[in-house]
Amino acid sequence: MGRFQEIYIKGQDPFERGRQHGEQTADRIVRICNGYKESFAKKGYTWEEALSMAHQFIPFLEQEMPDLMQEARGLAAGSQQPLDVIMVLNLRYELLKFKKESPEDIVKNGECTCFVALPEATRNHCTLSGQNWDKGAFVKEELYVLHIDEGNGNRIVGLSEPGQLIRNGMNTAGISLNASTLLSTEDRRGLCIPTNFIRRRVLQCHSFAEARKVIEGFRPKVSLNYVLASKEGEGIVYETNPLETYVIEPAQGLIGKGNDFVCNPAIDRFTPADPYHARHFRGQRMLELLKKRKGDITEEYLMDCLRDHYGYPGSICNHLKEKNLITIASMIYNLEKGYAWMSWGNPCENEYDKYIL
Repeated sequence: MGRFQEIYIKGQDPFERGRQHGEQTADRIVRICNGYKESFAKKGYTWEEALSMAHQFIPFLEQEMPDLMQEARGLAAGSQQPLDVIMVLNLRYELLKFKKESPEDIVKNGECTCFVALPEATRNHCTLSGQNWDKGAFVKEELYVLHIDEGNGNRIVGLSEPGQLIRNGMNTAGISLNASTLLSTEDRRGLCIPTNFIRRRVLQCHSFAEARKVIEGFRPKVSLNYVLASKEGEGIVYETNPLETYVIEPAQGLIGKGNDFVCNPAIDRFTPADPYHARHFRGQRMLELLKKRKGDITEEYLMDCLRDHYGYPGSICNHLKEKNLITIASMIYNLEKGYAWMSWGNPCENEYDKYIL
């Protein structure tokens, strides 16, 4: 499918960064909103109801993260969209967790498989991290690589959907963030700091310890895996949920994480016991593949792992088209050397291209 479009934004003023971002992605924002209108309709919401729900978060976020709200306002101005539209796009994870008429929405096929391979597990003794990002096909068509220069020494490269602050990535401090869906019985509607704001805040951090404090210091309303890594050879998984944040340390310098609760399965409302996963879920399968090459893991081997079809179609390389769920992007971050390999769509069908921080 070729390379992702690369969007560059820079400056110390958050509003100006947002304005640059929105100006360059205005058409994409319009198109992705059309896709999300259908997503909200499937959950029982009109687009006007989605906008109203998102609007309620604005005063709360103005207090909690005023700088990122300024960037969101810049996105709205640059794309000539109402701020509520930008907020819906940044809150789509939280707002789409429940059907309108139901407190629960059982999901049988989760999204995304993440990994970390620390220096003791890699051939060149550097930290490699990344993920397959699984979502609806309409999102794939609008993805782009976002380069952010915050004007204070921090630069970020990662993937983003239109209108969002960022989805995943790495920064000049050698910190990476990847994420995958979790659903728990503790998930609730209500005001919270949305994951897109948390992800961006993590990638503004100058140390791994600072990034950990960001995750440990907030309380979400809905669950999510955050997978952090650093060029200094550190990695961790946070299974966040409204009840408690669970921590998973690397095993033998390796992390593989899918969509099931490992620390407290009793609160899991994802039901992955389907015919595609007779023996392993995707996270466990990823970890199994990494262990086979522990001490000799290369970027090329990780590309092979991310193309894995065990349990097809609900495999690491996801092809659940009938569920409107496919791998829309695949990425590998080299945190020491400061570059990423990314593939657009299913990596089994496409090549990886290099993107420089």
